[in-house]
Formats: sequence, C-alpha cells, structure tokens
Amino acid sequence: MLIEFSVENFRSIKERVTLSMVSSSDKSLDNNLIRTDSLEKESLLRSALIYGANASGKSNVILAFKFLKGLVRNSHKNQKDIKIRVSPFKLDADYPSKPSKFEVIFIKNNTKYVYGVSVTTEKVIDEYLYHYPKGRRAILFVRENTTDYKFITDIKEQKFLSERTLENVLYLSSSTQLNYTKLSEAFDWFNGDLKVITPESEVNMIAFTINRFNKDNNLKEYMLKALTEADLGIDDFSASFEKVSTDEGTKASTDEGSMDISKILGALEKMSLADNRGSVLISDRKGNLRKIDVRTIHTSLKGTSNELKVPFKFEEESDGTKKIFSLIGPWIDALSNGRILIVDELDTKLHHRLNLFLIKLFHDPTQNTKNAQLIFTTHNTNLLDLDLFRRDQVWFTEKNPNTGSTDLYSLLEFKPRKDQNIQKGYIAGRYGAIPFISDERIFVEPKDKLKWADMDEGKKEEEKPKEFS
Repeated sequence: MLIEFSVENFRSIKERVTLSMVSSSDKSLDNNLIRTDSLEKESLLRSALIYGANASGKSNVILAFKFLKGLVRNSHKNQKDIKIRVSPFKLDADYPSKPSKFEVIFIKNNTKYVYGVSVTTEKVIDEYLYHYPKGRRAILFVRENTTDYKFITDIKEQKFLSERTLENVLYLSSSTQLNYTKLSEAFDWFNGDLKVITPESEVNMIAFTINRFNKDNNLKEYMLKALTEADLGIDDFSASFEKVSTDEGTKASTDEGSMDISKILGALEKMSLADNRGSVLISDRKGNLRKIDVRTIHTSLKGTSNELKVPFKFEEESDGTKKIFSLIGPWIDALSNGRILIVDELDTKLHHRLNLFLIKLFHDPTQNTKNAQLIFTTHNTNLLDLDLFRRDQVWFTEKNPNTGSTDLYSLLEFKPRKDQNIQKGYIAGRYGAIPFISDERIFVEPKDKLKWADMDEGKKEEEKPKEFS
C-alpha cells in the first residue's frame, strides 16, 4: 500500500511536491478507506484523482512514479559511465545540474518502509531505506555522497555489496540482485506491487491481459463478467500470440516494455500482413516481435432459436472497447493481489459510466478485499462528486505562470462544505488548475483591409479612423 510519494526537480516539477494517501478526519464515504494495523490510528485512501489543465504537469506526477519504479527495477543493469535517464527541471539555469529527488513511503507485508533517492544523469547522490518493524524507525541502509554508506546490520556483508555497486546504480537494486534478501521486500514492492499505466502502455496492457487469462482459467471468467457489466456486447473472446519471423536486424530492443518503433516498422515492411491487417504487434524482453490475435464474440438475436454468435477481429472494435479490454487485465490483477495501480488519462476513450464502473471496483470492499489502491489523472469533471469521492481524494496540478513549475495540492486546502457542488466550483475556477483562455479573438479582419471604396470620396478622409490618417 502507498502512504505518500514526493518528487522534486523532475520535468515540470521544480520544488518538492507530495501526494499523500493518508486520509483526513473526514467521516464521509467510509468504504473509500483502508484501515491497517501498520498505521495504528491512521487510515489510507483507496483512490485519488488528479485534475489539471493541459501541460500543468499532472502527467509528470505519474511519470515520476514510472521513472522511480524503472530505476529500482533496472539500474543494476547499468554499465560504468552509462547515463541515468532522468529529466530535471529545465526552466531555471541552476536546476539541470541539481539532483532530482524522490521519496516514497509504503507498506509491504504489514511493515512500513521509507525509501528515498537523489540522482543526476551521472550518478546516485544519496539513497536510503528505513523500515518500522515494531513501530519504530530502523536503518536498513543510508548512502551519502555516492560512496559513503552506513549499515547497522550485516555490516561486513553489506559493505562488500556496496563496494560492488557502481556510482550510477541503486544499492537497493544491486544488493537485491546479489541475493541480499533483507532488502528484497522493498524491491518487490517496486517490482510487483506498483503498476504504472500511461497512454503508450495500451498495447503492453493488452498483452498483459492475454498472458493473465491464458495462465489462469478462472481469470477469464472474471474478465468476461467485467466486460458484460461494462455493457460492451462481448459475450466471449479468444486471444493468442504468434511469433513474427524476422531477420536478426529487425529485432526490437526493449526497456520495461518499450518498443523500438523504427525496427518494428522495418519488420513490417518485410512481412505480408494482407490477411492480418490491424493486428497488434508487441516486442518481448528479448526483442522478438509477436503478433497478438484477439477475437471477440458478439451474439445476435440472443435467446431466440436463430441466435447467432459472430466473431469480430479486434481492430473492428471501438477504441473504447479496446481501451477497456487493455485495462481489465491489470484491473483484476490489482484487485486480486492488492497492488497500487497508477493510470494516466483514465478517461481517454472511455464513457463516463465505464469510468465509474472501473473506479467503483476499487471502492467496493466486496470487490477490493486486498486493499488495492488506484491513482489516476483525468479531465472528466463529472467525477467531481462528493457522493463518489471524499474531499481528501481530489488533487490538482497547476503551473506557475512565472516559473513554469508545477504545484500539486489537495481540494482539502479550500475546505469545501460536504454539500458543495465541487464540479461547478472547479469549472468556475474556484480551485485553480484550469486553463486560462483569453477573450481576445483569433480571427479578426485586419484594420488595414477595411474597405473604403464605397464611401463618398469627399468624406473618405474625415471618416477614416485616426490610425489610418
């Protein structure tokens, strides 16, 4: 479970901003809360949503999660002198050379952890991991000035591991890969519990969905039930992978599911897809291309003697159906395993009722029995409803017009009444985080093109505006 996430000097985020999943004293919507012995008196939120104008930085909050997760998972692969692909704030001349900082507080197996790291493109500057095994903070490791480490347990072993950790590699990553098990719980939280979905992830999520139901027959039943509830008209589906035969030179290199588009296009040029137009291609971790073949089944004249089951190719489905299909696998996986699901632009291509359907699965204690959490960005103002979300679940991003930096803040700061129409207030600009649209007209007839030909010749001079004199 996620407690809190902070980031500083990353993309449009200049000063430290913090997203907290700790609930306020608000007594409303009790089902939206998680109570855990690990936090004693505090409770956590099952979901949070982030609003903001385009280019306000809300997606950068999501990308900060994604960057940190990828760094923890993959930095042990870095060779000496490989750059860390971090993007510091660029609109201040001093900040590109400063470290980008991240801190996350979370719970894994009923133990609270605090992990923080600061990095430049060259190296890891600071890194630390604490845990609270009996409610009191204890050091697992502290790293300062890149190479100065502090340990209080397994000192000799950890010193040995730290000496083998390169400057551009996280100690959490390298020590776990070298089988130091006392840090594995924290690593596993990043690797398995934290899931980040961006608009570019849709193809990978489709592949994830297919992989999941091919491995678990029961999952397909759950997925079909969810698709039926979503009222997409799908009564059954089948899906499989087919390896694409290509030359070695057309293999696509991957990094956490990313795809080398130029190489994929090169492979496509060598393939005959006449019978498979619209097929979805993905690249596996070894760089091999695979084609996803999805068929959905729709029933015509249901319940009659003339009932007809009709298969559709996946590309024949609507964009919204493809989106919900890509999400349903990760959604059920998160709910079944108590994961943290972070989604950028959840509402894209989805009807409001489908948004509600997905969100309410997280808020329903009978569906969300493992305390999964959902964080997402959206422009759908219909979700600004205090019968659906508590005030502490609603967040906003706004860009400072003078510095270009992103601020992240909670609806709680405005102390709206529980019966207040927050949708109306947001649209009216009461909470900020909306685009400023000038009243100035874009398309106007230039003054120097005003026609004077029809005016009386004698009156032309006196009737011209002064600027034309």
